[in-house]
Amino acid sequence: MGSDPVELKPLAIATAGVVAIEGLARWAIARAGIDPLAGIGLARLLDIVWMALIIARGSQGWRRIGLGREGWTAGLKRGFLWSAGFGFLAALGCGLLQMAGIDALRIIRPDPAALPSMPALLLLVGGLVAPIAEELYFRGLMFGYCRRWGFWPALFLSTMVFTFLHGGKPAANIPQAVGGLVFASAYEIEKNLLVPILIHVLGNSTIFALSYL
Repeated sequence: MGSDPVELKPLAIATAGVVAIEGLARWAIARAGIDPLAGIGLARLLDIVWMALIIARGSQGWRRIGLGREGWTAGLKRGFLWSAGFGFLAALGCGLLQMAGIDALRIIRPDPAALPSMPALLLLVGGLVAPIAEELYFRGLMFGYCRRWGFWPALFLSTMVFTFLHGGKPAANIPQAVGGLVFASAYEIEKNLLVPILIHVLGNSTIFALSYL
């Protein structure tokens, strides 16, 4: 993460483009009969390309969000360590809830009846493409912009928007909120966006894989 917060202009331009892309994808899914998962995957890919262009052209380029080439090796190592720690705590929490008679997996995983018939496509879109797009926007740009007001406002504002835009029932929003807090905290501590990207990718992939199992 660069020493200066992200400016308003790149955040505004990125937001306008993402809103347009997502709106077009929703229209295509509803009116043109495009497969919802494929449509979402294509939209997220376009989101990534759009935000990558904006970030690369900005001051400090990819270094602004801690994705300079010199930080990739350290980012991957730290990302795996964070993922292992977060996974352990999540498993411990689920175990304690199970002992209390609460099926935690029903909260964090999708309804098996609603799962697509193509697991590989779900893992590609939900486990890889979507997390990368979301981390670029919510942590790299939004958190990076809100960071001008301090860590805590940036943490809660970016997490609140991240959780709200995921929608769903109140209970289903709990994992989103926890995830948002962890992703932003990891980014703040490590100053490298690869860390929350890896936590997000591995976490989503594990949840979707467990849902099919």
